[in-house]
Amino acid sequence: MAIADLMERLKRPGALDAPEDEGLQAGSLAAGRARLKLPARKTMFTGLDIGTTKICAIIGEIDPLGQVTILGLASTPSQGLRRGVVINLDETIDSIRTAIRKAEDIAQVYVRDVFVGIAGGHIQCHQLRATVDVANPERGVTRSDIRRVLHRATENQVPPEREILHQIPQRFVIDDGPILDPTGFSSRKLTVEVLLVTAAVTSAQNIIRAVSQGGFRVAGIYLEPLASSLAILTEQEKELGVVMVDIGGGTSDIAIWADGAVRYTGVVPFGGDAVTEDISKGLKISRYDAENLKKRFGHCLAHEIDPEEQVQVPAAMTGQTLTESRRFLAQIIECRMEEMLEMVKEKIERHPAYHQAYGGLVLTGGGSLQKGLCPLGERVFGKQCKLGSPSGLSGLSGIVSSPIYSTGVGLVIYGLEHERERQFLDGNAFQRIVGRLKSVIDWYG
Repeated sequence: MAIADLMERLKRPGALDAPEDEGLQAGSLAAGRARLKLPARKTMFTGLDIGTTKICAIIGEIDPLGQVTILGLASTPSQGLRRGVVINLDETIDSIRTAIRKAEDIAQVYVRDVFVGIAGGHIQCHQLRATVDVANPERGVTRSDIRRVLHRATENQVPPEREILHQIPQRFVIDDGPILDPTGFSSRKLTVEVLLVTAAVTSAQNIIRAVSQGGFRVAGIYLEPLASSLAILTEQEKELGVVMVDIGGGTSDIAIWADGAVRYTGVVPFGGDAVTEDISKGLKISRYDAENLKKRFGHCLAHEIDPEEQVQVPAAMTGQTLTESRRFLAQIIECRMEEMLEMVKEKIERHPAYHQAYGGLVLTGGGSLQKGLCPLGERVFGKQCKLGSPSGLSGLSGIVSSPIYSTGVGLVIYGLEHERERQFLDGNAFQRIVGRLKSVIDWYG
């Protein structure tokens, strides 16, 4: 079943009431009915961060002044995903359902629609350019002209196995030169430079299926590094230019901002799990113990660790407690984290936008919490580095003000933006299936 057909079927009244529809189960419908006594607030938005190591649901409410209040949040271990791609549908459904239900219980609200983050190695971005003749130069450039030039830029650029996720104008050019918004300006020709972000149809379809079979509706799909950017970057940082790297469990997602717009997105297929695996093999301990050791005693700069300091580790084979050097642990972590940052740099350093990132490097995500990572980032990139986390929130702000929740909070903010602004263009097939998904980021702030 095509994605568009799938979502149209799920949008029909009573679609989730059916016990089974071409493999789509009713999911948590009965549980949803039992929770109908809880309020479903119109100003409430739910972000669902489907990651490799965790699935996080965050419920936020917007007051009349635009203040975001976090009502509830919950995380559950991510089962059934690998590097952002669903590999076991049933396990993914259970994880999604558990996370949202826990967040509902905390917030005491009923969730129906969710804004879902998407990431993974299947995401691709392309720089495109197109020009059209303005229909009536004397009247000036109209929205219709802008639609035509954006369509011209992307037509025949997407193979059947891929769909457009975001179509982000970088700049417009009229007869007089570059302009932020050409609407109403007299010009014979209109040119646009576009950043086109596409996703693999099957990967996106499986995420939509998992959410739908969990008993929820996908209100919008948003690229995760862009969601994280909404939560942690200021307008000044976007204008000055920064490289943002969201280090998750399975991948490290990249977004480069310059002159107030996103100029590049990409992904490196390694994250915090790679560090855990290295520790597990290097110290011959279980992955569970390796993860705990990383969180408690990890450091990205081995030279800062006292060579005499020791840590206790349980041997995987014998169960005996062994003594290991903490500096050796730090050397393992430093080696892998430096390699990951070098991979990020190699991926982006030839892109023109990288040299416009005058503000430096912003790290976020659960993998960014490793001690000493910012100095290591400054060493690799030769740019100033800082840790980015959500701020300016109320409610459960003390909990979500951590890099771990950057994507989830960003999806809540995206839900607000999605509700405030009408879609700029007629949606493409992928945008229609997720309920008038916003295709153009507000590049003029």
